[in-house]
Amino acid sequence: MLNKSVARRYAEAFFSIAREADKVDEFELELDKVLQTIEGTENLKDYLAHLLIPAKEKKEVITKIFTGGINPMTLNFLLMIIDKRREAYIGVIVEQYKDLADEARNIMKAQLISAQEVSADEMKILAEKLSTSTGKTVQLQQTVDPDLIGGIKIRMQDQIIDATVAKRLEMLKEKLKQVKIS
Repeated sequence: MLNKSVARRYAEAFFSIAREADKVDEFELELDKVLQTIEGTENLKDYLAHLLIPAKEKKEVITKIFTGGINPMTLNFLLMIIDKRREAYIGVIVEQYKDLADEARNIMKAQLISAQEVSADEMKILAEKLSTSTGKTVQLQQTVDPDLIGGIKIRMQDQIIDATVAKRLEMLKEKLKQVKIS
């Protein structure tokens, strides 16, 4: 949890810079590119995370890799992260930045968990209903959980809508416990 709160602060700082420069989308793409490069280049992630390698050397490597490929503000942000010894948080910072960008665009991500695949049409209808109820554009991401007996579960931020068979059975059980037999 600590890494998420630290990452959120850095993401908020860079997001405010991006908003002032009117480059929120551009910087989001650049951060994605940076993250893909770091994770896709053999040993680069381990190199950046290594505590005994001086920040100066890490900054030189990052500068060589990204100069000319990304905006100087994005590069400076990466160098500042290295100066502050927060290289291990880059992935979480990018994730938090994307969340902030989605919030600014009035987009809410939600996870649909179901026992079996839900059709694209049903997903669209469900997303429209959720968008209407939340006042935001809801983007659903589906996960199939074969352990569910049936029904669906939706996670949106800190809210869970549980319409699974297991939940209904649990609720029925509680109601039956409260019934007084005379």
